[in-house]
Amino acid sequence: MSRPVLRTRRGTGSQTVVFVHGTMDHSASFQRVAAHLPDWTVAGYDRRGWGASRALAGPQTKLADHVADLIAVAARLPRPVVAGHSYGALVALAAAAQHPDLITAVVAFEPPVPWLPWWPSTAPWEQLVEEVSPQGPAAAARALRQAVLGRPTTGLTDEEMEADGTALIHEMTDPTLSQPCFDPTAMKTPVLTISGSRSLAHHQQTALHLADLVPAGRHESIDGADHIAHLTHPERFAAVVDQAADLANTD
Repeated sequence: MSRPVLRTRRGTGSQTVVFVHGTMDHSASFQRVAAHLPDWTVAGYDRRGWGASRALAGPQTKLADHVADLIAVAARLPRPVVAGHSYGALVALAAAAQHPDLITAVVAFEPPVPWLPWWPSTAPWEQLVEEVSPQGPAAAARALRQAVLGRPTTGLTDEEMEADGTALIHEMTDPTLSQPCFDPTAMKTPVLTISGSRSLAHHQQTALHLADLVPAGRHESIDGADHIAHLTHPERFAAVVDQAADLANTD
């Protein structure tokens, strides 16, 4: 099976972080965060269906495929911290649960964990995509970008919007997302969950309570941020990555 291409920027220190992006995103969106981690070796890749890895995904791609990709990446690096955003945070948590020996700590920004009690039966963005998707993948992509960013999408071609919408619908309709892929109470890896103070209530509550369930868990809130904190508050996001390494060292 072909794997996404891993891109790495070498740092001056001994720490390594792998960034795992969420839905409707790509690895380059973490460049602002990486700029505040000059001592860290920073690695990232476009997940299946997104950016440079669009051709690697299809209707049969499931969460387990993304987890396998991350495990393969982590195995090539010296026990990195894995920082995941949204869907990428769920991938990071599942990978760490399967292979705690490969991952030093997890930073999980507002992971979608629908089997936990703080996640609504129909979350607002999932409902939006379900309502709009009959108009086509591009319409679903535009609607979700508008909801998340608060403004219309610019700079993408119709073909790119169609591709993003197709990947979006595949990820949101993956039936395995509703099945537990890790047990928070059995996590051996330290986990630092993050939420934005302006994020949707269920995102904040899930991140907060997830940290309580993980034996070596902790929660941080980024004041003034919403779901795209890695773009709007990169310095604070980077500081949490540093904290995750400290949490692992003191565990």
